[in-house]
Amino acid sequence: MRILSLPNIGTLLLLLGACAPNTEVVDSWKDPNLQPRKFNKMLAVFISKDATMRRAAEDEMVHKVPRAVASYSVLPEGIVGDRARVKAWLQQGGYDGVVILRPVAVDKETTYVPGNTYVVPTGYRSMYGYWGTGWTYASDPGYVQQDQVVSIEGNVYSVDDEKLLWASRTKTYNPESVRNLVSDIVDATVRTMKRQKALATSGVARPADQPDQLSFVTVSAPAQRS
Repeated sequence: MRILSLPNIGTLLLLLGACAPNTEVVDSWKDPNLQPRKFNKMLAVFISKDATMRRAAEDEMVHKVPRAVASYSVLPEGIVGDRARVKAWLQQGGYDGVVILRPVAVDKETTYVPGNTYVVPTGYRSMYGYWGTGWTYASDPGYVQQDQVVSIEGNVYSVDDEKLLWASRTKTYNPESVRNLVSDIVDATVRTMKRQKALATSGVARPADQPDQLSFVTVSAPAQRS
């Protein structure tokens, strides 16, 4: 598997075809001792050395994650690589959660799509047996399909105890843009977190045209019965 540098990932996303994006969560983990909590101020981080890509991704994260702030707009560039200074900055800024997305790979997947063979109906067998038995069976030839696949890691941390609460890896096929990529990742993650009961719901119905938002209101796992 070839792993491209982050700037190359940004360039590649601009060159991908117009196929409809398709994102799936291929792996996920949640803290088994997850306690109920609600984040009031989150830092949204997209790790990339491509400034344009980072800004577009974090803007979309903020759009999808309530009470989140894009790191590029507030985090001083001079301390990004200094863990101690970032820790102090987060605490001083009143942040209680951090959500991080990081591109890990861009690959190509080749899939063979088999064709179909069908039998011509009996009623068609006229005109000299439809020019012989060779025409009795017709084939729809198979073809090879190649997709661009972007793999992204997503982690959610609490600031006070520095614990990892949620981790996942997604695969997106043929993304059209960085914004669409992030939007699809958040939507797929929301569905997975709800299914695994790692995301509380407000109980209020959302309009059909309003997208899901990743609120990171977490709930503890149900108690085991004796």
